[in-house]
Amino acid sequence: MKTEKLLGAIGKIDDNLIYGAVNDTPKKKRPAWMKWGAIAACLCLMVCIFAIPRFITQSDPTGTSTTGASADVGQTQILHEAEELYVEIVEWKINGFKAVVVDTGNNSIFPLGGELSVEFDYDTKIILPDGTTYEFNPDEPDTESIDWETGTVVKVEFTEYDEYLEGNHFYNRLLAISVEVAASE
Repeated sequence: MKTEKLLGAIGKIDDNLIYGAVNDTPKKKRPAWMKWGAIAACLCLMVCIFAIPRFITQSDPTGTSTTGASADVGQTQILHEAEELYVEIVEWKINGFKAVVVDTGNNSIFPLGGELSVEFDYDTKIILPDGTTYEFNPDEPDTESIDWETGTVVKVEFTEYDEYLEGNHFYNRLLAISVEVAASE
């Protein structure tokens, strides 16, 4: 075919056919591994969302940092009525203190000799030996003004605590409603 005839033939082709031929190029199929790879990536993301928080570094009641794998924290429990126990202060923290149970009082959770962290919150009433009472403010913690030395035995009332786990040392935690120096016998 001569060039002129070829150009003439091309000129007679409907413009819609040319436009359709250009825009209707077949789409390339994605390889099957891409589909399965996307599904696997979504599953990995879900595992990370639910499993990783157990192993990342978390803050514990003792004020130190540890990984979730090395220290179990019990489930938070709330009592219907306040319980009390007597503890000896072992070490002060910003929002409370570490203690050892010296008298179980009417509490049925923490055993004699049990180690725990007593934490203060907005509702914690601090009763000083002179009768002065004030509520703890965690936004401006001031445990230094309490002026109780380590070794002091105090009565602690509580309704919220983490499930007691033997061998969990000071990771056992309770949230104090009121704290006062125990009366000497």
